[in-house]
Amino acid sequence: MTATMEPAVSGRILAPGVIIGAVSGLFAGVIMLVGGAPASWAVTAGTLLALPLAAAGAGCSFLRWRGLLGGGHFAPLALYWVLAFPLVRLVQDVGTRLVLSDTLALPQHLWAFLAYQALISVGFAIGFVWVQERLVRGGARR
Repeated sequence: MTATMEPAVSGRILAPGVIIGAVSGLFAGVIMLVGGAPASWAVTAGTLLALPLAAAGAGCSFLRWRGLLGGGHFAPLALYWVLAFPLVRLVQDVGTRLVLSDTLALPQHLWAFLAYQALISVGFAIGFVWVQERLVRGGARR
């Protein structure tokens, strides 16, 4: 297949990752609401998590489809999310502060924040792979 894809093919390939990422971010916003966070904070944080997670999920689906993150091999997928998830969370954290308090600031202990998110990312990678391979009929395969 050439570098350019037909819209129907690209939609079929990218949709699982986009949907998983978006639903994960929106679910986090709902959990924040249930936990008592102010609605503006929950909506902002949920949206700022859903959008970059959807983009990272689309990237993961595309790389799986291209064979760079092969099915049945968890280590490359875990490595992808160890890199992508902390960046997504950093975008969410900085963006939420910027939107809600007009302050552009990084987390106080940036390296600790990123390391913790990298640890959490492995659990997200397991869930992402499980959903993509079990519920989306084999995920993004050629």
